[in-house]
Amino acid sequence: MLSVPLLYLLPLLPLIGFALLMVLPRLFPGKTGGWLATGLIGAAFVVAVIRYLGQTDVPAQETLWTWLPNMALNANLSVGFYLDQLSALMALIITGIGFLIHLYSISYMAHDARFTRFFAFLNFFVAMMLILVLADSYPLMFVGWEGVGMASYLLIGFWFSGRGSESSDKDIRAAGEQEGVNNSNAARKAFIMNRIGDLGFMLGMFLLYKLYGTLSIPELATRVEGVSVATAGVELACLFLLVGAIGKSGQLPLTTWLPDAMAGPTPVSALIHAATMVTAGVYLITRSHFLYELAPNASLWVAWVGGLTALYGALAALNQHDIKKILAFSTVSQLGYMFLAVGLGAYSAGVFHLLSHAFFKALLFLAAGAVIHALHDEQDVRRMGGLRRFMPFTHLVSIAGVLAISGIPIWSGFFSKDAILAAAFESQPVLYAIGLIVALLTAFYMGRWYFLVWRGEYRGAAATGVAHPHEADTITKIPLGILAAGATLIGFLNIPTFLGGGHAFDSYLGRAIPQEAHEIAVSTEWLLTVLAVAAGVAGLLWAFAQHRARSLDNGPLGQFSASALYLDNVYDGVVGAPSRAIAGALDTVDRGTDGLIGSVSRNTAAPGGLFTLWQSGFVRAYAVSMLLGTAAIIGYWALKMIGSGA
Repeated sequence: MLSVPLLYLLPLLPLIGFALLMVLPRLFPGKTGGWLATGLIGAAFVVAVIRYLGQTDVPAQETLWTWLPNMALNANLSVGFYLDQLSALMALIITGIGFLIHLYSISYMAHDARFTRFFAFLNFFVAMMLILVLADSYPLMFVGWEGVGMASYLLIGFWFSGRGSESSDKDIRAAGEQEGVNNSNAARKAFIMNRIGDLGFMLGMFLLYKLYGTLSIPELATRVEGVSVATAGVELACLFLLVGAIGKSGQLPLTTWLPDAMAGPTPVSALIHAATMVTAGVYLITRSHFLYELAPNASLWVAWVGGLTALYGALAALNQHDIKKILAFSTVSQLGYMFLAVGLGAYSAGVFHLLSHAFFKALLFLAAGAVIHALHDEQDVRRMGGLRRFMPFTHLVSIAGVLAISGIPIWSGFFSKDAILAAAFESQPVLYAIGLIVALLTAFYMGRWYFLVWRGEYRGAAATGVAHPHEADTITKIPLGILAAGATLIGFLNIPTFLGGGHAFDSYLGRAIPQEAHEIAVSTEWLLTVLAVAAGVAGLLWAFAQHRARSLDNGPLGQFSASALYLDNVYDGVVGAPSRAIAGALDTVDRGTDGLIGSVSRNTAAPGGLFTLWQSGFVRAYAVSMLLGTAAIIGYWALKMIGSGA
């Protein structure tokens, strides 16, 4: 096994790239900055592979330094990295998928005026996510947690001025400026809503420290080992951590920032949804499994939040028209599946779905980006159609992504989603029913996405001015091809026993987190599999029937779905409108106070102006004033003495 210090290279390499590109951007003209950033992420991936291959059953842990030692309490907060099977897998996902997205971005962002800075931010994003998953303590994890929040703010609002805002054409300039406003608002929304989750994370840390006197994850796991009785303190700490996970992973009720995050460039959407940030909440709960095993009520909350969010995201995606927003609500829904799994104790199933989702969701976003690029930034699926004739390669890989997310054998989603549904069936039948309905809806809205974009006749020539969309270039095709292969084949890592496999992924991950023991009869497992596949096939056939009837432009639930079930409107009515009213009232009071103070100042200014007449600047005038003053004082005392003598 290679020496442990090699582990520090994982976050260090992208941090070096970030520093170089931010401090010395002129040293990297043209695309050289993009190639540097991509090369450093590729090098980090090589390090992750070496660490993965050299990993043993004994986790690798190295303390960098001791932070805030507390000798009185015999405790300290260490800063170090921790590598076991879970964090090694996450490092592979982050650097592997991240490398492909960086490579794709070299072509996608080639003509952007801030090309080098974009790659600096991407490197920073990956570095912070690596710190988050490698941290050996909650405080260091929180540093990475806040880092990815900051990186997402910078990248979601990257086009803060709007594309076309400097155009000489008045209409194009106005549209660009409005786009810049929307992008900035989306970035602020993501940043602010995540602060709510961050508060929950912090309260959870404070309570855990009070309960156990440490925030080191391995030490905390050791201290709770052997404890079998749930306590109110642990339940509350786990609920606080859940609030943090909800915010970062865009779960109900803090979910509305995630679809709006599509305002950033498409590679950012892929990075956020596939390899970084939104998976952090799932990782936090999985890493804290030893706590949630002592908190059954908090775990049930996790499962129900996941199940309801999965349903919400699926319903909201049914009638979206933006090619990326359909995928964004899909991410909300798929993350709900992961929360459902880990809440039920099926940690391996949740993490395996995280892995398969990383491949097919990155693939779908990057394919959508290729379409947007070919259509000169058009994102409305109603202005697409028939693109398979113009973009055959992108069409082919998109099919792989759609089949994977729909849970069709042999693609990856079939294996990972079925494991979650089986766990739900065993312990929470109502959540199983919700999960099965979500599987049907997922296949429908992804079928709708596919038919509106790729099948039928091209409808965008008049709207976009692009008569013949072009296929993606080679740099774009390479990541798409690799991701399509992963979305197709990655499921074979965890073939269930009743299908002739040995749960290889479960066995590997079981060395770091507990494995769920299913007690389902083989015949029942077959039945569950048939039902899940039937739901996926039925959803695709439903979309095909709607396509043949030419009614896909307006999907089910109409405006209710298009408005994301009006959740933003609810927030505006419950939080936004009262906040604006309070702010308006305070502004009125503030203006009144300013007027009162201004009146007082004006009234005192007039008498004060008389005294300024004495300040002439002439020495002789000051001498006369001194003589007059002296005479007045002498006269006063003379009169006083005369009066006293009388």
